[in-house]
Amino acid sequence: MRDRMPPGVIVMETRARAGAAGTGAARVETAETGTETGAGAVAPVGPPSFGRVVAVATGMLMLELTLVLVGYALYGATRDSSRGGGYGAALTLLPLSVPFLALFGGMGAAVLVAPTLMLAGSLERRFGRPGGAGGDGGYGGGAAPGWVVPAAVVVAAACALMAGVYRGFSPLTALLAWPAAVALIVPAALVARLSRRWLLRGIALWGTLAIAVAAALGGLALGSGVLEEYRPPAATRADVVGTWTDGRGGRLELAADGTATADGVLDPQGFAPLPGEAVETCTARGTWTFGAAADSRDQKVVTDLPDCWADAWEIGGEDGRIVLHRWDVDGEEMATLARER
Repeated sequence: MRDRMPPGVIVMETRARAGAAGTGAARVETAETGTETGAGAVAPVGPPSFGRVVAVATGMLMLELTLVLVGYALYGATRDSSRGGGYGAALTLLPLSVPFLALFGGMGAAVLVAPTLMLAGSLERRFGRPGGAGGDGGYGGGAAPGWVVPAAVVVAAACALMAGVYRGFSPLTALLAWPAAVALIVPAALVARLSRRWLLRGIALWGTLAIAVAAALGGLALGSGVLEEYRPPAATRADVVGTWTDGRGGRLELAADGTATADGVLDPQGFAPLPGEAVETCTARGTWTFGAAADSRDQKVVTDLPDCWADAWEIGGEDGRIVLHRWDVDGEEMATLARER
């Protein structure tokens, strides 16, 4: 039959078969490289881009830092240094911290996680993939997990050293910051190196669930008595009458007739001044009142001192040893007055 076909038809048939063979080869190559070409195509398997690594690492660091805040709120609820309101009030402030978490998460992703993956990729190319040969090439987005941990240790050590040199951290603080940084970097780096679809959505979904579970477990621990939530001692007006000192030379005298005299008491504008600035103190004479409340956490001593930042002193301490607490305007530092002996 083929012998009877015209020469032109034979040439066209040969070209058609060659084209079909080429199409099949292209399909095989497409399947092997994982290029998405249509229905049933294989998803990309190459290392993620640098931007995706930073985005995923930012989400992971936000999740980790939020869990740290939940743990800190739980710890603070058991301590005298906690602010009024307790554990539940601290958790309600978490949504307000989202912009700051995004900022610090993005900075950590760019400064800590991305360099870790780049170093992990370099180590892999230099020494081979753990358990076999390999090397992802590029900046390390697809580096083997075995190289992520040593790379994180090196990057965290470098950051702790720079913090000690340029920020004036003590050697002990820098040494403690080293493993803490490693603990933050490793999970974020291990997830950021993955090339998976919907990874960011998964972090948002499962991260929210993890935060909710952690917060609920903390509340359960406090409610069941496994952890004892701190409550200030119940005080009366007579308990706060007297002279109080901050241990730095500042004194606050609360007289029984309602007059108050401050001499060198720390001013709540800011207890930690900028370098070269003197610590701000308050010296004035005025009045004071005692705010009794059914909940001991709401008891306050309110001073009205001219030329001073009027603020309430919270009742703290324990039964038999009452102290007065006051926070600076940033809510970061606390001044404590103890009864003068």
